[in-house]
Amino acid sequence: MNIFLVVPTIRSLHFFSEWKEQFAKCSLIVVEDHPDVQIETTPAHFLNVFHYTWKNIAKDFGKDEWIFSRKNAGIRSYGFWKAYEKGADIIITLDDDCFPVDEDFVAQHVANLSALAPEKWFTTFPNPEFMFTRGFPYEVRNRHKTVISHGLWSNKIDLDGITEAKHPNINIPPYPAMREFVPKGTYFPMCSMNLAFTRKAVPLMYFPLMGLDPEGKKWEYDRFDDIWAGIFAKKICDHLGLAVTNGSPFVEHRKASDPRKNILKEKKGLVVNEMLWKNVDEVKLHGKTVVECYSELAKRIRFPESAYFTKLHRAMIIWTQLF
Repeated sequence: MNIFLVVPTIRSLHFFSEWKEQFAKCSLIVVEDHPDVQIETTPAHFLNVFHYTWKNIAKDFGKDEWIFSRKNAGIRSYGFWKAYEKGADIIITLDDDCFPVDEDFVAQHVANLSALAPEKWFTTFPNPEFMFTRGFPYEVRNRHKTVISHGLWSNKIDLDGITEAKHPNINIPPYPAMREFVPKGTYFPMCSMNLAFTRKAVPLMYFPLMGLDPEGKKWEYDRFDDIWAGIFAKKICDHLGLAVTNGSPFVEHRKASDPRKNILKEKKGLVVNEMLWKNVDEVKLHGKTVVECYSELAKRIRFPESAYFTKLHRAMIIWTQLF
């Protein structure tokens, strides 16, 4: 199995020292959010290491390089595409302020992506070994392939700036091993700091325009790249009968961002976020493949009327044409 780890960063990669040999069977893609290489990488503990910057994005995409965010973790979508191009079967993405909790991080994501979700029933005991408890019909078990594994966090959980400011000292201990399937017809706030997905799901993993464009101009929104990508992805997964898991593996998240700055970054996006999922939900899809559905969704969403969403629509179409 060809497993790639994609890490976007503007900092040092010393955090890998705590992961030791956990990624020994993975290839690493570093997407450095700088014009050129400023961060040292080491081939230790990986099968292969590939290091990309803005320069590589410009070389690969030319006039369309603008579809990838700058100064925003959404730049990782470029890494997803490079991993796909290199034949990845599974892609894991991790933030550079996340550290190991268990010794089988990769294996847990792989197990999640090998699991089959039930039909119309929700498990009440989310232990991966004993999900189907007494009374769970055998006929509906193990029906839907999983394509997204959403891992969780201990220590600093993923909160918006407003909530974090209200709970500045929150520190969550690790949970026992758990796996739950996000029910069909239900959306979830997808966080990209500990996420894995199959090759089939790569066309779903375009993270919308946030941070800066290649000219250094600010896009209108920030810190909703993974959230909005998750809304689009879940809509399509539900239509195609594909499953999403939530739970293990956990990482320890040692917060590297400032909640006060996050409040300002999120302010405008909070308003759109309240209605965007509803507009996505009302779309009737007819496509039979992930790419067909993503293209169809991009064309049919009732986006707010603004230059930003005109651009986003175009970026999503360009992204689908890569597959």
